[in-house]
Amino acid sequence: MEKIEVWRGEFGPLPGVRDGDALAYEFQLPDRFEPWPGGALLERVFVLLDLGVSMSMPVWRRRGRIDRSAEGPTSWYVDLVTVEQRPGAVTVHDLYADVLVPLDGRHQRMLDLDEYADAIESGALSVVDAVDGLRRWQRFLDRHLHADRHPPAEWTDFPPRRLEALAALPAPLGPVVTAP
Repeated sequence: MEKIEVWRGEFGPLPGVRDGDALAYEFQLPDRFEPWPGGALLERVFVLLDLGVSMSMPVWRRRGRIDRSAEGPTSWYVDLVTVEQRPGAVTVHDLYADVLVPLDGRHQRMLDLDEYADAIESGALSVVDAVDGLRRWQRFLDRHLHADRHPPAEWTDFPPRRLEALAALPAPLGPVVTAP
């Protein structure tokens, strides 16, 4: 495992740890977020570098009028991302498409495909990058949520087993940085 700094778009550097083609990083959410009862606002995010997918189990229950109580604290939020790697650092950029993955037996929920289409239409996302993103997204869905055409009741490999060592690391991973 290697300590690295992570940038989430323009936000960073954030403390991170890389383990092969996966990494984990953390940041503190501001006080306007309400954590789950008994929880904290330090959020750990995992990135599958080969697929360009990030995921976290959001630590917050409420922010203003947004209430996640119906999702429960057992739903992962997965983002399609681009990843820029350089020695000792990684930058992650969100690419619009998301999937909510509950671990309590509910089905997955795809989100923001309209934003993905709008970005292509406006030129904010090139066709080449959009095609690459869709191919990586399908590989993620096939490898980790449903490997078979007629999937069984449980996820194929979710959360991904290759994240176990990163998930087991004690928090915080480094100096705590609060999101703006």
